Formats: sequence, structure tokens, C-alpha cells
Amino acid sequence: MPRKKPARRIVTQRSRNNANRRLSATLPTAESRAGLSARVTYGAYSKHKFNPTAYKLTPYAGPDVERTYCDAHADFGKDDFTRIPDLLKRGVMLGLWSDQTDGDVPSLLWTIDESGWIFELRITNSGLAQYHGYPILPGDAYARHVLVRAREVAFVDGEFPVDQDPNAQAAIAAAEIFYR
Repeated sequence: MPRKKPARRIVTQRSRNNANRRLSATLPTAESRAGLSARVTYGAYSKHKFNPTAYKLTPYAGPDVERTYCDAHADFGKDDFTRIPDLLKRGVMLGLWSDQTDGDVPSLLWTIDESGWIFELRITNSGLAQYHGYPILPGDAYARHVLVRAREVAFVDGEFPVDQDPNAQAAIAAAEIFYR
């Protein structure tokens, strides 16, 4: 008996913002940012992949409501995975993390890609400081909060080691245009 082709997946826009997302009230110290940047890692999560099998992930079985996809929305594919450690370090060094913690690591991180996309990262395994991420869509008002903090840190002498990430300021400028 021939198998029936599954229905085409519909990609929906998020309808609301998450009020529980908050950047830390104060900028984390340079020492704490350097310490966390040396520990953070990434683990792919099928919930935020439009085509998870292309990443050798089992398709997500949960509700298909209000998800954003790295590969479908932000065009962030397998070839971009080599850039993830630098993106994680950028977000941490810019102080883009939440006050909420899971163990000794923040529950949420944010980072800014050179393409202009802002990615939100949620803790997957606190013992390994491992996160999974997804893009923040252009209509999400929270992007402004991330950009204000990033600009505060990246464009002030002594707060951000620009020599370690020469593309950070360009990424912020691209995101400011993208999230107008």
C-alpha cells in the first residue's frame, strides 16, 4: 500500500510576546561575563528546526503553536553551526542574559548575528551550561531591549573587548535596521 504524503507544515508568526523575558537589571561584571563565555555551549533542538531530520534530529512531537525556526525564518542552516560558539560568546560578553537562573547559569541568553537577526537561547542543560536557540521575529518588541543593552556595552570603552569580536558593532547596527 503506498504511503500518503504528510500535510505541508504551516509556519505561523508568534502572536504575543513573552512578558517573563527580562534582561538582568544590572550589567554583569566583566569577570562574570568572561567566566560564563568560557562555559556556554549549544545543543540543537528539533522544536526550532523546520526540517529537523536534515540536522539528524527526531521531529518535535509537541504542539506546533508559535514556534520560530532557525532554518525557515532566519535562514540559519547547518553551514552556520560553526559560528555558534562565537555568537554565544558575543551575547554573553555583551551582558545579554536574564536575572532568572537555573543553577549557576542564566535561564535565558540573547545574541545578535551579523545578518541582523537576534536569537534567544534557553537553557537545555544547566550542568553543562548548554542552550538551544531560536530567532526573535521582527515584530517582537523585546528586540529593542536587547539592542539597548548591546549598544550600551559595545560602544562604551572598556566594557566590551572589541578586539576579540570585531563584528559585534556591525551586527548591532544590522539588527537596529532589521528590527525597526
